[in-house]
Amino acid sequence: MTHMYHIHQNKMKTILKKIGKGVLYLLGALLIVLILASIFLWIKSPGKPQPITDSSGITIPGSISSIEKVTLGGVEQYIIVRGEDSTKPVMLFLHGGPGSPEFVFISKGNPDLEKNFVMVYWEQRGAGMSYSNKIKTESMTVPQLISDTRELTLVLKQRFNQEKIFLMGHSWGSFLGILTSHKFPELYHAYFGIGQVCAQYWGERVSFEWVKEQAIIRNDKKGLKKLTSMTFPDTLATIDPWISFIMNEREYVSRYGGGVTREMTSLWPYIKMILAAKEYTLSDKFKYMAGSMFSLKHLWLDVVNTNLHSEIDSMQIPVYIFNGIFDYQTPYVVAKDFFNQLNAPEKDFFTFDNSAHSPIVEEADKFNTIVLDITKKF
Repeated sequence: MTHMYHIHQNKMKTILKKIGKGVLYLLGALLIVLILASIFLWIKSPGKPQPITDSSGITIPGSISSIEKVTLGGVEQYIIVRGEDSTKPVMLFLHGGPGSPEFVFISKGNPDLEKNFVMVYWEQRGAGMSYSNKIKTESMTVPQLISDTRELTLVLKQRFNQEKIFLMGHSWGSFLGILTSHKFPELYHAYFGIGQVCAQYWGERVSFEWVKEQAIIRNDKKGLKKLTSMTFPDTLATIDPWISFIMNEREYVSRYGGGVTREMTSLWPYIKMILAAKEYTLSDKFKYMAGSMFSLKHLWLDVVNTNLHSEIDSMQIPVYIFNGIFDYQTPYVVAKDFFNQLNAPEKDFFTFDNSAHSPIVEEADKFNTIVLDITKKF
């Protein structure tokens, strides 16, 4: 009996040694993969502006492609400037989020904008390349971002010798954009809002009801169970319940085709674009992720608790709104209602039948035709 016990014990030791070696080999292999991936990512992250070239790969004469540092409100921030002709009208693009720069998404998804405009992709205070853990959290407010936008506009007017520029905002950027152009109309020819944010609390309600309906229609029992277990934040909710809600609910908005684009059913394609961007250093790519959460944490409550229906009933410059009918991040019905009550010297609402949150990319040709026709008036 004792002999059998020792045999069994020796077999177990042998097996454990083999398992131990297997684990070590696996960990070693994973470490090698991580090192190689890090090296590859580092090589892909020179942090340099990429030239604007023709079909032969030759840099277009008179084009502009630069990454520039500007100081706005006492904080160093960054802009990426791109255009085939540096004398074209300037279009300041305000990204969404809050805290999610869209240079790669727009420049790759709709490069033709850079044929007709000097596109200025600003990485806002606390976002992307402009993120720093030294930024004072008390400066992360909507009024400060409005002030930063104005200050940057003045810099661009002087830099490109233009009396006025165009202002375009997407998602959170549309919220910032319409507030800025409402306060400082003398700076802009016109305002373009994409996925217009105006009454986001109502928008979140609409979105939440839609995803639950979609879960039923699609017979997604697991999704429906998850969604019905979620609590919709009330008007007094602090930031933590909101972040938890957004992170969970947006997963289903994307999965069901109402997110960034109809086809982008998760954020992974977007993340891959960021990781592949040569304009960012490896450090910038890490800052992108940190800045996104930092900005959301400090700006979201201002966004979700503001109703522009009661704050802006008229504009002094032309206003053009672009919304996809499948947009359930900033729902179509909410944006259209805001547009209907808005007075402006000229206004128009453009419906995109095959788009969710990003008609600027999803239906780029239609979008560009409209924008170019409008800007020729100025």
